[in-house]
Parts: sequence; C-alpha cells; structure tokens
Amino acid sequence: MRIEARAMLWAIVFVATVAGAAWAIGHFSGGYERFLELAAGIAPAQWGAIAAAAFVFYSLDYARLGTLMALLGVRVGPALGARLSCVTYFISSLTPTAELNVPAMILMLRSRGIAASITTAATLVKAIYMTMWLCVFGFAAIFFGGVGLPPAIADHLLPLVAPAALILAAFFFVMFAPRRALALGERWVARSTAGGWRRSLAAGVNRCVAAIARIGASRHGWHAASHAACIASIVAYAVVGSLLCHAVGIAMPAERALAVFSASLLVAYLAPVPGGIGVSEVLTSYFIDPAMSGEGMVVATLLRFVCSYALVVPGALVLADEVRVAGWRALTQPSERP
Repeated sequence: MRIEARAMLWAIVFVATVAGAAWAIGHFSGGYERFLELAAGIAPAQWGAIAAAAFVFYSLDYARLGTLMALLGVRVGPALGARLSCVTYFISSLTPTAELNVPAMILMLRSRGIAASITTAATLVKAIYMTMWLCVFGFAAIFFGGVGLPPAIADHLLPLVAPAALILAAFFFVMFAPRRALALGERWVARSTAGGWRRSLAAGVNRCVAAIARIGASRHGWHAASHAACIASIVAYAVVGSLLCHAVGIAMPAERALAVFSASLLVAYLAPVPGGIGVSEVLTSYFIDPAMSGEGMVVATLLRFVCSYALVVPGALVLADEVRVAGWRALTQPSERP
C-alpha cells in the first residue's frame, strides 16, 4: 500500500476511533455533565498522589529502554529518556501496532551517534518484554484472578490473542535461536548488489538480530533490571488505577486492583485500534464493574489520560523538534553506522 493511502487509512481509523470513544465515554458515564461532576470531586491531594504514581509509571518506561541500551553499551540519560518516552506515547496513540516507533527512535538517536541496529534491537526487546509480562499478569487475572471478559470477547478470545502469541513466538525464536535468521540475512547480503539499499538493509537487519541475541543471552544485571522495570510498570499502573477508584468512591483492594489493571493494560497493548482508544476505556470500566457504572467509566477514562494520552502533545512537540533539527532529508538517508 502506498504511503499516501496508508496515511489516509490511518487518519480515517483514528478519527472513527476517537469519535467512537467519545460516544462510549459519554454514554457509559451517564453524560459528560455527570463525568465532569465525578471528576471534579477528586481532591487536590488525591490528584497529587495520582500524579506522583503516574510519574513513576512514566519513569519506568525510560528504565525499560535505558537498561536494555546499557546492556548494549549505550547510556541514555534521563533528559533524553524523557524525550524518547514522550515520543513513544505519541506514536502509540497514532497506530494500532505503534509501527512508527522504531523509525522515530532511530531518528532521535542517530544524531547522537547511536547505531540504528542497537536502537531497533533495544526498542523491539523493550516492547516484547513488556507484552510478555502483560500476558503473564493479564491472562492470570482473566483466568485465575476473577476478572471477567464480556461474553462477546470471551467466546472469541483465541483468534484475538493469536497474533500477539505468534509475534512473541517469532521474536523469542530470533532471540534464542538466531543462527537461522542470521544465515538468511547473510544469504540476502550475498545476493544483493554491492552498495544497494537491499544490501544495506540486510546488513542492518543482521546487526539487529545479533544485538537481540546478545540481549537474550546476557546474564548481566541490566537484563534482570529490564524485566523488573516491566513488572514495576504494571504495578505502578495498578496503583494509579487504585488511587482513582478510591477517589471516586469505588472499593478496590490491592490484589483486585493488580488483577483489574493488569488486564486493562493488556487490552491497551493488544487492542486493534490506535492507542487502544475507546476499547481500553470500555473494557477497563467493565473490569472494574460489569454493571458499567458511571464511576467505573470515569476511572477508566482518567486512567488512560493520566497514563497515556497526557504525553501525546508533548510527544508531538518533541518529535517535531527532532525532525526540525535533523531536517527532512535525514529521514531518507541510510541510518546505520558502520
């Protein structure tokens, strides 16, 4: 599909998704007047606690990438990490698969002397590790934690999760059995014209596969820290959700909060719409209260705003600044360093 056609398709899907989400939020919260009334009842001190927990959640996004980059010999400071996290959440809100995240990370780190293969490997591993742990926590909540799915989804759960399962399986095959992938890449390089874009791309893919395999084989403390940051991210998200529930008068014990909001974050990652917009809010509200109370929808909506949408505008501004500095020409130049 041509770039223009894909951009148009994304725009249509995004607008439809936002419109559907706006309707669902208003409908299930009892109208926007009721929504604002419930949100206004949250005290400033409660907002302070929510903001602090959200800051921890976003900081762990930086930690998940920073630990993997450190494992590959690259240091990413907090200031750069904050910029990368903002762009990540902006990109994730645009497409169902966040497929533009890797190019955006390459654009931002290339000018700082970091090879595209290193950036790609760390970005992909970061996403896959988080998805893996969300599957562990989320599906444990659904199957053993008393978090029920709507019947329409429960009856079709296998085809809904199969794509994610296949992606995880393929990724871990590359990570732990990289020789075959490397051999395929080497044959592609051998067949490509010297200096051609195919040769450059194949060589870059090979370097990325090698970096992914290096991460998978590592026993360094940074590797364990990356997994710990994923788990801590899920816990931090659950803390934000629990604080919001308490603020609007919903009883939410700690163990119940971890189950509900693990499943909620899993939906946000796997929902086949841009940023999980609408789907995340509706299903999170259902997880909180299957009766779909207005309070549950307010919590679900504010949770997504606090832990995702809040960085959309900053992320857009940061990415625009990076493009301005790099120049549009840089977007079409080879990004791999020797």
